[in-house]
Amino acid sequence: MQSIARRLFLLTFVGMLPNRLITLLALLSVAFSFSVRAQTEADVNVSQGGYGMVRTNITTGYDHNWGKITNSYATRVSYEFLRNRRFTLTANARYASVETDFDASDISGGYSPQAIGLNGTHMIGQAGFTGMYRTTLFGRPFMAMAMLNSEWGQGGFARISGIAMGLIMLRANRDTQFGIGPLALLNSTSKIPAFLVFMYRHRINEKWLINLYGGMLGIDYTPTRHDLISAGADVDVKAFYFRPHDPTLPSKCRFTYTTVRPALRYRRTLARHLYLDIQGGVAVRMSCRVNGVTGTKEYIRCHQKAAPFLHIGASYSL
Repeated sequence: MQSIARRLFLLTFVGMLPNRLITLLALLSVAFSFSVRAQTEADVNVSQGGYGMVRTNITTGYDHNWGKITNSYATRVSYEFLRNRRFTLTANARYASVETDFDASDISGGYSPQAIGLNGTHMIGQAGFTGMYRTTLFGRPFMAMAMLNSEWGQGGFARISGIAMGLIMLRANRDTQFGIGPLALLNSTSKIPAFLVFMYRHRINEKWLINLYGGMLGIDYTPTRHDLISAGADVDVKAFYFRPHDPTLPSKCRFTYTTVRPALRYRRTLARHLYLDIQGGVAVRMSCRVNGVTGTKEYIRCHQKAAPFLHIGASYSL
């Protein structure tokens, strides 16, 4: 770990760089950020319903994957019930289902995926709160975020987990926003429970935008005020709980499948605050594992070749 003095020197140095160098550093950090995010949980994918700092109130989407993890569906609802100049508090709820169809040769340990209940349609439910606090640090805008989630799956309640994050904006003007800060996972199965995260947005002109935010990288083109076309990649996490009924495994297990998805995306404004999303590309496995409800021990690893996917979704954003 770097010392505090070294971190402050790094932040000051980056803040003095010209826009072009900041752009280069942000893009070079993507590979590192993606590889670290592969160890995280689904909740790290903050605000995937919209790019940048757009808050999504209601999002629903369906994914079809041509692989061992075939169909998935997710709905997320958030309601901001407390807001002032510095602090916001939001209630969140999420429901997701995942359909899996592994062969015995796809998983480690000599287990039968059918016998331990890994195959089939699984669900996960989450409910919790997200708090954000905005202030200044060393003369720069700073945002702190804390998220607390309860999770359910097969067999009822599974666990309570959390995320704590801080983000200092080293550049914040009309065209460019660049932030960096620490993120920590609480009560997680991740082997890397803390790491740095990046947020970068740069508007080249009225139609072109570079976006790196919340496990998402995109080069956005806006031909009209109702249409957005994006080329880039995102990090997608699918997870659920199941009961294996096998004495060599915990009584309740968590399956986590993380991919990086190079893709093309089209977003259309259907009405005021209502959007249609269509996304297609290739899902490349970064991590596929079975853990207990908590703890970092991996009981099973699964194999999945890169496979094409199609996503269709709708969102209502403010």
